[in-house]
Amino acid sequence: MTLSGPTTGPRKSRISAEEPVSGQSSIGDWLLWGKKKLSALDEPERESRALMSALLGSETSPWTRSKEALDLGAARHYRDWINRRSNREPHHQITGQVTFFGRTFSVFPGVLIPRPETEHIVELALRHLASRPSGSPPRILDLGAGSGVIGISVLLEHPDAWGLAVEREPEALKVLIENRRRHGLSKRLTIVRGHWGEMLAERPSFDCILSNPPYVPEGEIASLAPEVRDHEPRSALDGGPDGLDPYRTILPRALRLVRPGGLIALEIGDKMGNPSVFSEMAALPEGQENLPTIIEDVSGRNRVVFWTR
Repeated sequence: MTLSGPTTGPRKSRISAEEPVSGQSSIGDWLLWGKKKLSALDEPERESRALMSALLGSETSPWTRSKEALDLGAARHYRDWINRRSNREPHHQITGQVTFFGRTFSVFPGVLIPRPETEHIVELALRHLASRPSGSPPRILDLGAGSGVIGISVLLEHPDAWGLAVEREPEALKVLIENRRRHGLSKRLTIVRGHWGEMLAERPSFDCILSNPPYVPEGEIASLAPEVRDHEPRSALDGGPDGLDPYRTILPRALRLVRPGGLIALEIGDKMGNPSVFSEMAALPEGQENLPTIIEDVSGRNRVVFWTR
């Protein structure tokens, strides 16, 4: 049976519209629009919600405030963020911050975005420092420091430690300086511009030498995800033809800079599982052969090579 009545034309839904109305549409409407815009990504709903959570400063707000209108300024930011993410710009570059070892750090274009698996280096350093005999304050060297998350995290967990962070790239140096300020370490963390510590006098000076160097073989960079390949600095990815070039430079120097009983811990690629390769690079004097240890991350991939001298 057909009911007749006045013709009013099709009813438009804000949710199905091309874009919600800035300053009027609800947070829920914007989330649905964001999900649609990010449909080419693997998890568009999660991505849309994560950006809204960052915008509102709360992980629960997308649910608890879903019926509230998103004000004009916030809507403008969210629209921009969703459009940038749809172009495969990394989430953390868009929001400008990342959580590492339980703390928030600034990240901007031009610096490598820290990954959770890099926390293994911090954990190793803290365990090593906890077993160190009491004495003078420990000295930490962070090579190729990038955003500074490794060295800063160790210093924040070990209040009597002093650190030196070495970084070459100008954009990364800006982020490093900002994170030092953000975490109140201007008196305990010295920052110098340089390449793998080449400017340092080669004498035993540090209790921990830590680094996450570039280790992607140059021929594999083109196959990386667009978020990494197109948006993260190549200098923080490209490890040369076999991915090992930085280690050839770092290891001989690090073994001369570390104090007796000290730790050297470097992040590695998942195919770098042969400890003798790193031992050969270290160029230890005859009779001082000391194979490093390689540990895996939670997914079973090779992640860190380390020595305890």
